[in-house]
Amino acid sequence: MKATPLPEPRFSDSRLSDPSTAFGSSAQPEQQAINVAAAVWRYRWAVAIPVLIGAVCGLMIYLQLPETYRSTTRLMIESDKSTMLDSMTGEIVGGVPGLDIVESQLFSDRVMEAAFENPKLHPFHKQFENESKAFTSQALRSMELEPEVDDVRTAQSVVALLHFESENRELCQPVVQAFSESLQAFYNENYKSSRGDLIKLISTGMEQLHPKMLELESRYREFRRDAPLAWDSEGKAINPHRERQLFLVGSRSEVVEKLRQKSVEVAAIESIIRESGDDPLLGLSIIGELLDKKFSLPNSQGRLSDLQQGDSQLASNNLAQELVPLMIERDKFEAEFGPSHPSVKVLDAQLSTMRRELQKLVQEKTSRVMELMSETLADPRERAVEAVNAVVLASKAQIDLLKAQIKELDGQITVERQDAAKLAQFEQENQAQLREIERTRDLLNQLEEQMARVTISEDERGTRVIELTAPSLAYKVGPSLLKTVGGGSILGILLGCGLALLLEKNANTFRDPDEIADILGVPVLTHIPFFKGKLKKVAKGETNPYEKFDPSLAVVHMPASIPAEAIRSCRTSVFFELTGQRGKVIQVTSPLPGDGKSTIAGNLACSIAQSGKRTLVIDCDLRRPQLTDNFDMADLSGLSEVLNGECEAMDACRQTPLRNLFVMPSGAIPANPAEALTLPDMQNMIEMLREKFDYVMLDTPPLLVVTDPSITASLVDGVIVALRIRRKSRHNAKESISILRSVGAKILGVVINNSDEAGASDGYRGYGYYRYGRHTSRYYRSGKGDKSSRRRSEPRIISGRGAAIAKVMEQPAQEELLDR
Repeated sequence: MKATPLPEPRFSDSRLSDPSTAFGSSAQPEQQAINVAAAVWRYRWAVAIPVLIGAVCGLMIYLQLPETYRSTTRLMIESDKSTMLDSMTGEIVGGVPGLDIVESQLFSDRVMEAAFENPKLHPFHKQFENESKAFTSQALRSMELEPEVDDVRTAQSVVALLHFESENRELCQPVVQAFSESLQAFYNENYKSSRGDLIKLISTGMEQLHPKMLELESRYREFRRDAPLAWDSEGKAINPHRERQLFLVGSRSEVVEKLRQKSVEVAAIESIIRESGDDPLLGLSIIGELLDKKFSLPNSQGRLSDLQQGDSQLASNNLAQELVPLMIERDKFEAEFGPSHPSVKVLDAQLSTMRRELQKLVQEKTSRVMELMSETLADPRERAVEAVNAVVLASKAQIDLLKAQIKELDGQITVERQDAAKLAQFEQENQAQLREIERTRDLLNQLEEQMARVTISEDERGTRVIELTAPSLAYKVGPSLLKTVGGGSILGILLGCGLALLLEKNANTFRDPDEIADILGVPVLTHIPFFKGKLKKVAKGETNPYEKFDPSLAVVHMPASIPAEAIRSCRTSVFFELTGQRGKVIQVTSPLPGDGKSTIAGNLACSIAQSGKRTLVIDCDLRRPQLTDNFDMADLSGLSEVLNGECEAMDACRQTPLRNLFVMPSGAIPANPAEALTLPDMQNMIEMLREKFDYVMLDTPPLLVVTDPSITASLVDGVIVALRIRRKSRHNAKESISILRSVGAKILGVVINNSDEAGASDGYRGYGYYRYGRHTSRYYRSGKGDKSSRRRSEPRIISGRGAAIAKVMEQPAQEELLDR
């Protein structure tokens, strides 16, 4: 059919020439955990090939390796030493030396030389060019000492195997025998007691430590005699100046506390004087309460002398009470250190000074009080004022005295600190000498304990080696077929597993239905299994009204089949999704060609019509109208003519043999399909058809190839995406969903087409890989002339036909499309 031109396009679609960039950029595949076991099983061929190659390489290596022989003898290493308890680890240690020590002795120059000079090895000297170094070098590489048991630490005797390996079969047995005899001779020479040497060594140490200990003690006694330090009853060194400094610091703290209390008292008295104002008697009474004293003003001048004498005696008693703590402290130091101790002398000096100063202060205070009382005897208020002033003066005098004491104590503390620092070096010297004496004493005690232990212990004879079995004849030990082939196979397995994981990571496909729903974010409506479509059989004499329907319409030709049931399941899901509204418009599309969207659209439309709904299916694929071919309407006018204004929409809706089903074919193939779908007539036609039909189905081209489906997606009530699982299907599916969401389309779900689900009760089995042409191939047809060729151009997913993209039939038209 000749292409009919449409009106000029209303916008240019620059993305038509590059389908990969249509409506959004490519989405990156999600990173998810790889099931190692499943990946290895899925790509077992990638594992089997490296394993086979590794096994062959191992076999080739085995064939190239020379034969190796070994000779072995059994040696028993025993000791007469008794087991001991290791104080460091708490384990019981046997008398046998460790095998590492025995091996070091075995490879010593002495044993090596003795083995090389053994008469049994004389015939082989030419092999080593009469050089012991060559023999030693080979022995170090080929000789091995192996214990028969693992626990040799607590044993009194150990059995070890002595091996020697060589490519020379005749050399193995003589070498083992020569080393066995040399090692036995080495231990037999040392088979003697070491008790005497140990006692001699301990005695020598003790003889050296005793004089040193006496010298240290003598030097320490001289140091104590000459050092300006004091020692207590326990012999601990005391720095007298530091002790005196600490005592003075304590005394100063007490004096400072008294000064603080007296300052507070004077401040309180002055505050009382200011508050009492013109009533000095009241102030004096309050001060008496504050000081816990009673001040009385006598009326008789004759009692002044008695009062003065009584106040002096009372003040002396108060003075004695204030000096009681110092006296107690002084008696305590005298009882502990004696009357000549520096601290006792300091306390005596302080007591004498404080007694003299306080006595003088009391006398002056009493004389002043009596003088004032005698002057103001006639006036009690004046006497009260004088008494208050006397109390204030006395308190301030005490403050001055306490400050003087603090100053004097500060000077004494400074002097004592300097003197204590001078004696610090004597303290350090004392500690150093005590540590050296203690260290020497501990070492001497240890030697004495060792001497006592050696003295009471029995004579221990040492260690010896006995050959239990004669060296065996040389036997073949290598190469090992199992080790070489097995090692190559293991390397092949590791390489194959790595290759399988790499392939699995790069597969970029779906593995199960849950993964599809999780990654795409849309539900899976149904799974349509692979099957080979065929026409419905009819009896002789009957006609099949659906014989012109394509065999891929399973709901018509095979209504009891599994694919038909899957389509009905999808129909039910669509009913639930679009319930509550009239005139539903549904679009069916797919990411790529070959996903079976036209077959699914036709089957779904037939199924909806079978349910009693008035249904119209429109072939909106104006490039490769496969749906039109499925219903055998390639020569009828359709959507292109409606959009071109050549016919009415209802005239283009063709009645089918299936009740309630109408089909609007694509019509003539226009030169500008994308621009045709953007015309306002397309939207008006869809709105008009809503009123005429219960369901309207739109079959549109693939999303990743052209932009046509993204244009109509915004005009419909829901979109169904047909998806066939293949390589990189996850990437394509995500990009398709992204395109639909970018235009605001409502996605009803995904229909998985051509899955390997058999429909049995065991359910979904997984997805396999299928080979298809790349979606970048030409997606175009020039006209409707060759109907059979158009049928072969697009695969029927349900019918199982090939999925290769049809080639361009007319080169000029193809170039015109690419230019657009």
